[in-house]
Amino acid sequence: MEFEGWRSKLYWVVEWITLLAVLQLLWIGLTLLGLVLFGLSPATVAMFTTLRKRLLGEDDLKRLVKIYWNTYKVEFIPSNKIGIILLGLGYFLIINFQIIITFHGVLGLLLLTMFITISMLFGIILVNIFQLYAHYNLPSLRYFAASIIFSIAYPLQMISSIIGLAILYKIYSWIPGLLPFFGVSLTALFLTWMSSHIFKKEIEAEEHTNLPQYSGGGVTS
Repeated sequence: MEFEGWRSKLYWVVEWITLLAVLQLLWIGLTLLGLVLFGLSPATVAMFTTLRKRLLGEDDLKRLVKIYWNTYKVEFIPSNKIGIILLGLGYFLIINFQIIITFHGVLGLLLLTMFITISMLFGIILVNIFQLYAHYNLPSLRYFAASIIFSIAYPLQMISSIIGLAILYKIYSWIPGLLPFFGVSLTALFLTWMSSHIFKKEIEAEEHTNLPQYSGGGVTS
């Protein structure tokens, strides 16, 4: 059934709301299935991979749910390699911050400056790594460097992403009821949409970079 005019726009909005709600539920359920610690990374990778497929034109909900589940299974172990490293880095930063605040004077200022710099790099990695994972097929450790290089190569995209994330944070603060239904899925959609035009140009330029394209979690048609 096809709609025209305002009905078409309304259908488009309802379709996206439904997709985001379904993906959010899948993310929560599959994160819990992996006992949170081991389910978080594959569920997040599956989220970004599925949204990338949607922005590339795949609009069948059942097909997208299948892509999500298949990606989760295929990427469970590989994505957890990245997840464990991220958790380790986060824990390292928390412990070091507690130590740094005990220092004063020039040494304390120097250590705090180093901590802020490293924390900013960690934040950049968090923003980029899962969307890059959904697009490229690289050795696990290379995604960390690629996340930083991506931000250097496209600074306006990175700044815009940070501003957008800050706005989403404000919205979630004002309407916390959105978090259980759209918190992760809407954030992932925003980041995927922000970088989609860059990836599209790379695809159109074919071999613009030497990074091999990722097919989306090993999902077959």
